[in-house]
Amino acid sequence: MAIGRRLGGAPRWVRAYLTVCLATLLLAATVLYLTTVHVSSALVRLSRDAAAARPVHGIPYAELINEAATAHHLNPALVAAVVAAESGFNARARSSRGAHGLMQVLPETWRELAAARTCTPEIARLTDPPCMEDPAANLEAGTAYLRRLVVRFRGNYPLALAAYNAGAETIVQHEGIPPFPETTRYLRQVALAWFHLQQEGTLTPFWGTFIRSIDLLRYAPAAALAGLGGLSLPLWLVAHQHGKEAARR
Repeated sequence: MAIGRRLGGAPRWVRAYLTVCLATLLLAATVLYLTTVHVSSALVRLSRDAAAARPVHGIPYAELINEAATAHHLNPALVAAVVAAESGFNARARSSRGAHGLMQVLPETWRELAAARTCTPEIARLTDPPCMEDPAANLEAGTAYLRRLVVRFRGNYPLALAAYNAGAETIVQHEGIPPFPETTRYLRQVALAWFHLQQEGTLTPFWGTFIRSIDLLRYAPAAALAGLGGLSLPLWLVAHQHGKEAARR
């Protein structure tokens, strides 16, 4: 019996290669499903059920999210989904456009909706206007703005969320959701986060990471298939060599 070969079977390394190839295919199929079918289903559900109130728990600032959402007649699970997509629950998050905090509120929106908010001096001095990175104040401003958009677009939550990302006037100009990659990605993130928050009332670390990485994960199936092609090359070479040896006999 040859070394590395089981009696009557293939070499052990061939079996290991096949196992890795099958695992790679399974991973590619799973990621493809989650980033296409699952996200599409979440978007459909969001447009229909986003208003159904679902308190959240087990995530950062859960109580503050519940309070702010309830005060502005919004679903806490939806507000938490927006926070997950906007800042990943990071109260000190800042964007290149100058947005701040959990709900990434812009200074002009803050001056209109939350100019009177107060906070500790340590937090107030971080931003101009002051207090934009105070979690409670930021959630108050963000939920007030989101509620205004929901009312403006007559309860059409996908349009309201697209407006939160791209601006209300952009939605009006395009007569719907604009074909911007950033807005498309944003809606996918919010819909997926909302779907799991609505079902479970919380967001597991896995889904939190998945949502933050959703833009990169669209390349995962192609990368996995490319890797599979590389893995299959040694098998082809062995088969080719065996064919040559058989021909000589």
